[in-house]
Amino acid sequence: MNGTDYADWFVEATPDLLRALADLAHDHEENELGDNLRRFSGPMCLEPLYDDPSENRSPRRFCAEIVEREGEPCPEHSPENADALGRCVCPDRARLCREPRVPGKDRCADHVEVCLVVKRDGTVCGMRRCGVPKHKRDSGSG
Repeated sequence: MNGTDYADWFVEATPDLLRALADLAHDHEENELGDNLRRFSGPMCLEPLYDDPSENRSPRRFCAEIVEREGEPCPEHSPENADALGRCVCPDRARLCREPRVPGKDRCADHVEVCLVVKRDGTVCGMRRCGVPKHKRDSGSG
C-alpha cells in the first residue's frame, strides 16, 4: 500500500480479479467465499431494495441477482412487474422508475401525464399531455 489517500491504494474489483480470487478461495477450501466471489464477478441486477418505496433516501440493500447483461434488471425487477412492486408503471425506460407514485395513481408525478396508449405499430405513444382524441378515449381520460 502506498500513500495515505484512498486513490493511492484502491484496486477496482474487476470481473477477472473476482474470478481469480474465487479460484484462490476454492484452492484453499474456502468454497462459500469462492462461490460468492464467482457470483459477484458477473453482471447483477443492482435494483435498490427499499422497505418503503415512498421513502426518499439511499437504499440499504440492492438486488444481487445475476443477469445476462450489465445494466439490465432481473425478471422480478423488470418494468413489467412495477405495479406488483408498488412502483411507477411508466414503460419509457429499461429499469424501474424510482420515484414514488402519486396517491391514487399508478405512476409518479413525472410520468402521470405520459400517454400509455399502444399504437397500431405496437409502440407506446409516450407523449406528455397527449392531445390525440382517440388516445384520450382509449386511455379512459377523456
